[in-house]
Amino acid sequence: MYAIVLAAGLSKRMGKQKLLLPFEGATILETVLKNLHNSGFENICCVFSREVDEKITNRPAWLSVAINPAPERGQSSSLAIGLGMVPDGENFCIMLGDLPLAKAEDIAALYRKFQALPEEKTVLTPARDGAFGHPMFYKAIWKDRFAGAEGDMGGKAILKKYWDEIETTVAESGHFKDIDTPEDYKKSLPSY
Repeated sequence: MYAIVLAAGLSKRMGKQKLLLPFEGATILETVLKNLHNSGFENICCVFSREVDEKITNRPAWLSVAINPAPERGQSSSLAIGLGMVPDGENFCIMLGDLPLAKAEDIAALYRKFQALPEEKTVLTPARDGAFGHPMFYKAIWKDRFAGAEGDMGGKAILKKYWDEIETTVAESGHFKDIDTPEDYKKSLPSY
């Protein structure tokens, strides 16, 4: 199973590159990558902006990196690059680079639930109050289905076409708490 991490956003609401902000002795993005790897992923495909690529220099063997040269085209442009890194026929999950509160043990629990999906279900996602969280897990057929995604919302429109194939599950709050603003960042930091 492969993990795709989308980490090429422009961080407009933060005012600076949020993925590079300090978090738990590393950066937000490095924390996300560590949590994914510690949950059992040995193949993590990360799509960086040029700015992030210049700053994240630690590249363990389990991390593959590609650059989105034009992240202003929207999240689906990074998704297309990430999907291109996944071999055909492989299941994958999609994770956002700004969810450092999604812990390794909770991601591993989602992965186990995905492995136990009935045949007619092709997606597993954490869900709360009608909203999906991350990571979202997909059977290999979704690589082709996502080929037509455009902009920042393209993947959601495609998901709606296959609503009956989606299995939702309860998950910890960290799967829903992305960091977009300075206020989000302050709230996410541990208080001592």
